[in-house]
Amino acid sequence: MTIPAYQNYNGTPLIPAPPNLLIAPADYNQQYQDQMNNALRLYFTLLNNFSQALATPDFGPTTQRPKTKQLTGQQFFDTSLGTVGKPIWWAGTKWVDATGTAV
Repeated sequence: MTIPAYQNYNGTPLIPAPPNLLIAPADYNQQYQDQMNNALRLYFTLLNNFSQALATPDFGPTTQRPKTKQLTGQQFFDTSLGTVGKPIWWAGTKWVDATGTAV
């Protein structure tokens, strides 16, 4: 069985590029270790931000809005606003509705 390859608009097969990984020199000098530490720090910071976004509640009354570590653009459906609730977003310093009004 042949697995179909992705092709561009003129039929040329697209071959995915290998990942851009750091290449260790033979002596593992401090510069390589610093680069690797920075790459790992960035990776785990992004992973932590992603997991925190998943762990925060995404709906509830006003009293249950996330109060710490909000990500800009994070959505929360506030069930206390209006008659049936209202979606709001964290704008970096305050919660806003779809019109940009602070709520």
